[in-house]
Amino acid sequence: MFLHRLQKIHATEFPKGLEWLNGDSHTLKSLKGKVVLLDFWTYSCINCIRTFDHLRDWHKRYADKGLVIIGVHTPEFDFEKEKANVESAIKRFKIKYPVILDSDYKVWTAYTNRWWPRKLLLNKDGEIVYDHIGEGGYAETEAEIQKALRDIGVEDLPEIAPDVSVGGGICYRTTPETYLGFLRGRFGNAHGVIPGSEVDFNDKGEHQDDLVYLHGHWTVDKEQLSHTRALASANEYLALKYSGFSVNLVAGSLKKTRAAEVEIELDGHPLPEDMLGTDVEMKNGKAIVKMTASRMYNLVDSDVYHKGTLKLKTSSDHVSFYAFTFGGCKGQ
Repeated sequence: MFLHRLQKIHATEFPKGLEWLNGDSHTLKSLKGKVVLLDFWTYSCINCIRTFDHLRDWHKRYADKGLVIIGVHTPEFDFEKEKANVESAIKRFKIKYPVILDSDYKVWTAYTNRWWPRKLLLNKDGEIVYDHIGEGGYAETEAEIQKALRDIGVEDLPEIAPDVSVGGGICYRTTPETYLGFLRGRFGNAHGVIPGSEVDFNDKGEHQDDLVYLHGHWTVDKEQLSHTRALASANEYLALKYSGFSVNLVAGSLKKTRAAEVEIELDGHPLPEDMLGTDVEMKNGKAIVKMTASRMYNLVDSDVYHKGTLKLKTSSDHVSFYAFTFGGCKGQ
């Protein structure tokens, strides 16, 4: 149980010297008398992305009634520290409220945070009155927002829609989040790898669940796995035996002005058209994703829970993969 659920505690003032995007800078002192919602996020996080519809709706509904939403963008990967990348994400996700560029983890540390996403609600006196980690709980969070707004005299608040995730959802066991750097990666055939050096891997085709297997020339760095050798055809690959409804991959081109092309196969065949993720297209009978900016790419989106071996094949000399995430629920 969090401390503020036992007794009210005052939120920590923002550290000095922060850079703000998408609006004016604030101090908590200057926001006394208003209701403040702090949202810790990072732009390649699928769990964060899924909350944006609700945050945009709350900003639209309550900004003129006294609610101030402040995004705190704290990066997970080094490429998320770049200001231009965060600005692009703010535009892509249509975020209208101010965002703190927390690339040095100053706000994250001040609030002893450990999670993306996390929402902290502050009342008119700057006290933390609600704390939510992860997705979901949207009706509960909005109810707490309305309660805090009533405390400053706001009336005529809109009806709160029930959470669509309550009831009717079907969830299954999925492959856990899978990182692709040597710090947190889980590989089936990358034992004794030399960090930062290109290695010629051999995949024998015998795969255990939830482990990454490499074939061909790959470099394993701290945070990412990179293919930096140009080939005549896409015959080098990453293979992963996974389970779930959907597959997302944080990835990008090492050359910002040139897209890196990756071919997707499932169980030795091109990914079926009815399973193509939003970032994938069919091209000459092959499922292709073109990667440019480093971000999350949706590779597989299926209405059916399934298990299979995913192969990401490439001939590119400038592509990096950072982490997989998997969806295990439908009907939510």
